[in-house]
Formats: sequence, C-alpha cells, structure tokens
Amino acid sequence: SGLEEKGASLDARPVALAPLLAEVLSGYETKARQKGVALGFGAEQGLPDVVGDSFRLEQLFQNLIDNALKFTDKGRIDVALRREGNQVAVEVRDTGIGIPEEHLAHIFERFYVVDKSRDKRLGGTGLGLAIAKHIALRHRGMIDVASRPGSGTAFTVRLPVAS
Repeated sequence: SGLEEKGASLDARPVALAPLLAEVLSGYETKARQKGVALGFGAEQGLPDVVGDSFRLEQLFQNLIDNALKFTDKGRIDVALRREGNQVAVEVRDTGIGIPEEHLAHIFERFYVVDKSRDKRLGGTGLGLAIAKHIALRHRGMIDVASRPGSGTAFTVRLPVAS
C-alpha cells in the first residue's frame, strides 16, 4: 500500500542494472544449487543507467527471481538485460511449471494465487507480483508476462533510461 500512496517518493538516482542484478542473483546461488537449478546472467555491453530507487528495484527483481526459483524444480533461470529504444528490458525466464493462460490476466492482482495448494506449501501470499508491478509502474516502467504450462515463464520489466 505504501507504493500506491500518492506523494510517496522514491529515492531516484541513476542505477546501473547489471551490477544490481548480479548481486541479487548471487543471493540465490546456494538455493538454486540445492535444487539443481542453473542460474544464467547476460547483459548487453554499454547499457545505460535507469533512474530509480535501487532498494525498490532490488525488491522487484528479488520477487521475480524468488518466484522463478520457487516454481522451477529443475532446469534453469536466466536473467537477461538489453536495450530496447529508450528503455532497458530485464527478462527473467525460467523452465518451471508455467502459468495456465486463464490465470495470466490476474497474476498481478493482490492476493491472487494460481495454485493455492502449492503456494500454501511454499509459503506464498499472492503479493509478490502485485508489489513487482507497482514498483515497475512507480518507475514509469511496465512488466509483462509470457507463459505456457510445462514450458516455463518469462517476465519482462521495461524501465526508461536515464536522460
């Protein structure tokens, strides 16, 4: 709710996303290794900074990577950064269980849970993706999802470059 408050401010500064994401990913190496899930990271050379609150952006990417790891029992999670015009795109792609099409329109809603039995077992609240969406929007960005059951999920966050 703090992210939705009118007048709530971000500590906006130039942020280099590649080192921020490398640090976030390093926090998941042990858990991924224990599950037998490979983590991959790639970034285009010379990416511009985005203007943002590094704490909030870290929170956004932690939510996405944590979900990817939660719903990927084998295979891999890849994080890729690239420039798309006046935006930097961050893609978090996994080879996990995927999300059925009928749920895709709702996954960014507060407390929405696709599989209640699995989420209860894994400790999900249905807030992570709602928080991620609000952080992206507060940064004048956007978040998209593409998924197929059994084939994994890809979340793409697009943030405007710093001028």
